[in-house]
Amino acid sequence: MSLLEVVGITSTGLTFSVAFCLLVAEKENIFLWAIDRLKGLFFRVHSCSRVVVCDRDVALMNAIKMVFPKAYNLLCRFSH
Repeated sequence: MSLLEVVGITSTGLTFSVAFCLLVAEKENIFLWAIDRLKGLFFRVHSCSRVVVCDRDVALMNAIKMVFPKAYNLLCRFSH
């Protein structure tokens, strides 16, 4: 099983864990379900996330676009 970890950031730059979700597969419909549940728990009707940062998982990016259509989707870049 895959782990979806949702992390927030404060105005002072500190990060905090928002949610964890075990996924049976890394498919668009599974990501869509998880992100939609997160939105239902934490966001009001007129208040949504403006920026989402994720890795280059196309299924996850598509699900984010469907649940948060006005949010900017930024890619996280790992450097060694």
